[in-house]
Amino acid sequence: MKNILIYVFALIYTFSINAQNLLNNGTFEFGGPGYGFWVDGQGYIQLNTPYSGSTSAGNYAFVANPQVMNTLIFSSSADHTSGNGKMMVIDGNTTGGQQRFWKAGDNGGGICNLQVGQSYEFSYWVKTVSNSIAGNSELADIRISINNASAVTLAFGTTLAPIPNFGWLQVRYTFTATSTCVNIELYNENTNAIGNDFALDDLSLRKNNIPLDFTYSITQPNCAEENSGMIVIYPTGGQPPYLFQINGQQPQAITNDTGIFQYVEPGTYTIGLMDANGVIDSVQQVIVSTISPIAINPSDTAVCPNTALVFQATGGANYQWSASPNDPELLISNLDSIQISPNNSTTYTASATISNLNSIYNGDFEAGNTGFVTDYTFYAPTNPSGVQRGYGVVTNPSNWFPTFNACIDHTLGNGFGKMLVVDGSTYNLGTDEFWSQTVAVEPNKNYIFSFWVSSLTPLNLAQIKTQINGVDLGTYSVLTQNCAWNQISYNWNSGSNLIATVSLSDFNYQGNGNDFAVDDISLKTTSVCSAEVTVTMATANPDYGLSYPTNICINEGLVSPVLGPDFVTGGFFNVIQPGINIDNLSGVLNPIGSIPGTYELTYTAQVCGVFIPDTHVVVIRPLPTLVEFTGGDYNCSNHEFNSLNLLVTGSPNFSVSYSLDGVSQELTGVSSSLIALSNSPGVYVLDSLSDAFCTNSISGTQTISIADAPITPEILGDSTFCLNSIIQPLSITNVNNGIRWYSNSALTNYLGDYSELLPSNQTTQTYYATQTLNNCESLPDSFTVYISPCDIEIPTAFTPNNDGTNDYWTISGLDTQYPKNRVKIYNRWGELLFESLPGTYSSKPWDGTYKSSILPVSSYYFVIDLTDDGTMDPLNGIVSIILKK
Repeated sequence: MKNILIYVFALIYTFSINAQNLLNNGTFEFGGPGYGFWVDGQGYIQLNTPYSGSTSAGNYAFVANPQVMNTLIFSSSADHTSGNGKMMVIDGNTTGGQQRFWKAGDNGGGICNLQVGQSYEFSYWVKTVSNSIAGNSELADIRISINNASAVTLAFGTTLAPIPNFGWLQVRYTFTATSTCVNIELYNENTNAIGNDFALDDLSLRKNNIPLDFTYSITQPNCAEENSGMIVIYPTGGQPPYLFQINGQQPQAITNDTGIFQYVEPGTYTIGLMDANGVIDSVQQVIVSTISPIAINPSDTAVCPNTALVFQATGGANYQWSASPNDPELLISNLDSIQISPNNSTTYTASATISNLNSIYNGDFEAGNTGFVTDYTFYAPTNPSGVQRGYGVVTNPSNWFPTFNACIDHTLGNGFGKMLVVDGSTYNLGTDEFWSQTVAVEPNKNYIFSFWVSSLTPLNLAQIKTQINGVDLGTYSVLTQNCAWNQISYNWNSGSNLIATVSLSDFNYQGNGNDFAVDDISLKTTSVCSAEVTVTMATANPDYGLSYPTNICINEGLVSPVLGPDFVTGGFFNVIQPGINIDNLSGVLNPIGSIPGTYELTYTAQVCGVFIPDTHVVVIRPLPTLVEFTGGDYNCSNHEFNSLNLLVTGSPNFSVSYSLDGVSQELTGVSSSLIALSNSPGVYVLDSLSDAFCTNSISGTQTISIADAPITPEILGDSTFCLNSIIQPLSITNVNNGIRWYSNSALTNYLGDYSELLPSNQTTQTYYATQTLNNCESLPDSFTVYISPCDIEIPTAFTPNNDGTNDYWTISGLDTQYPKNRVKIYNRWGELLFESLPGTYSSKPWDGTYKSSILPVSSYYFVIDLTDDGTMDPLNGIVSIILKK
């Protein structure tokens, strides 16, 4: 699908249909161990109702509110899935040895049917349920073990559960499968008894980096209500949540967070969606047409009074004709055709009862794998490995999987029609739907839902359950005759429902056999359908509704007239004065080559023996033009460039399209013919010029250079020295001339124009450097040199490359001199990267890592608190990670 949706979405948080989750019972709504996962860690004990109101380390349960387990310590909160469902709540286990509290698979054996080499994302939502947490040491530390996988990466979140008032936090890991079966296990690294209590919800395993895509279904409007159509969008891939949109007949686009659009009138639509990353996918030319099969020939017509007419109805049977206002000549009203000679404008209606209208979209699968949602995996063109829980849309099941019988579809029965083939699922929770679609229905009507099914293998025949809006209609046991199509039908009354979600599931969970085909799915009811034709009497002075755009540009293509409902054919078009080309029969104007000016156009036709004219006035507009393109010179005195200026002709207001360094720009609503573009440096390329009426392509390129402007120097040097020690000079790295040094930010205390500056070794001082070029002085760069009494040695750099030399930032004498010291390391954005425990820095010095990863070569800020009571000023400065040569 192409990203062609032209409206801009406003992103909001939504919950909608997600890409396929390969985990079963990730929401915990279907119970505990044995339903999609297993718990086998020592020390873990499951609690069941009734709860005592207190818990011990290792207790866990599946509840809607953690507080029912421990009324004193656990906070009251809702699950993440829906706000009223279940979550897994765990009182932190104190047993060591990485005891597993969650293992994927019904018996903990992992997840199979993965694709080797495919990237996957495993995620879960976690929150702290203890209402009193003193620090990070009391938070659960959830770690993961993924076997048969490579490139396991923590992509989002942290291993620590969030602080209590943070709420739910998502954690996402990515990995690449190295086997078709992968083991995923979770354990809590924190074995402290205090705090360490958490809840888990919405675990998922999905293919990673799946491009955003979607399919859709259409319910055509029913005969009772023209605006009763419905479009449903089913997304896959991308990053949920999604935002959905349709754009067509309405004055503006319609957006929602469900993907279900009711009350859609007939017309052509562009439909699409946007995911949480802002990726947009859409498709045009989605047609919602009237469902009524009845047609009347000829169509609406205008005639003179008492003209003999014959109207023929098709598409139904046993018609009933009516007229509004009443036509006394309509004496026989139950035939296929009527003969009339009206002398008044009248609308004639032909009605018939239709009983075979199908509300299901693509129920015969001739449009391929589209129009429905499924929990199964699509394999095309074949399923050579016979993967369970798979499906295809094919003409021959044997070509899809060799052991299947070579059957033909039910719709066409000629070997060329398509059908849905299914390799049954082995999941046993009864939640796998191999086909589901959401359609619009009429309330309080009787429907017949049916489908055709055929066995493809003789073993372990499928048990197909049908549901509408979650209510069971019945379960059908597929017959043993291979390739023999059997129809299954159920009666259903819509009641008060306006929407019906129809789903088919296989309740046989055997891996051997359990293979079948489905075709011709339908949901039908009886409706009274009709069609109308209007006969309009020609009047003595009709209004043909002739109109053109009032303003037409001379570079436009052919322009056709707009004609009203009273238009009479057989006339001719003309223009009063010369200068514009017009086709006398069609009224099509050709502005190219025309002379700008005002023109009066006419259309004249004979109405009931009299020639009647209609007129319209148009203005042919000249194109706006570019006269001059100037400016862009450098203004040294105020460090700016003079604006680029365009001198143009045309009718205000003006708009200019251009690019700046290859990035498209737009300037609109300029009332003056002298247009100032910008004074930003770069290469400007003109594209088009528009005035109030027309657009003209223009060209021109101009470059603004900043080579002659002074730039801010970059100061390099050591930042911390001992009192009275030898001081290293400060140097400039990016320029080598015009340098000026100052000792204050106002740049009034001038120190000199040296290429290097030797700072004081007596007091801490901030120094400023500028560059002067062409009598212009740049903005300053500043650098602070810190002077401190050196009873400890603070290195300014180290090389953490694991070569055994200078791998740690070692501060000699720190713990001995100041036993309550605390060392903190920050990056340039103030983010804390490292913090030592009091008095332990010498035994555990910083190794240049953050979250177990070596930090890049750069300078980092340190703060050394010498005491814990603030009686001594902290030491601070910069330490650099450098490459060892």
